[in-house]
Amino acid sequence: MLEQLVEAKKIPPEAYELYMLFQANELGRKVLERMTIESFMDEAKRMEFGDQTFAFYDGRRSLIRDIRWSITLVEDAIKEATNV
Repeated sequence: MLEQLVEAKKIPPEAYELYMLFQANELGRKVLERMTIESFMDEAKRMEFGDQTFAFYDGRRSLIRDIRWSITLVEDAIKEATNV
């Protein structure tokens, strides 16, 4: 079904790949969850080092946000395709 959504251009191939990597299997879900938790913990570390580390932590949060957005995009396409 997901492959058909990609072929129909309902979801971009990159979103499909991220979905398969981080949502379609348990290990990927755990890795994404861990990355999210660590990003919250990094906020405290950022305060220790000041603005020197802002770009690193902000980039990391942006990456996690993009992965989550891709997962949501695929899940919405699945719901639409199955009329749920």
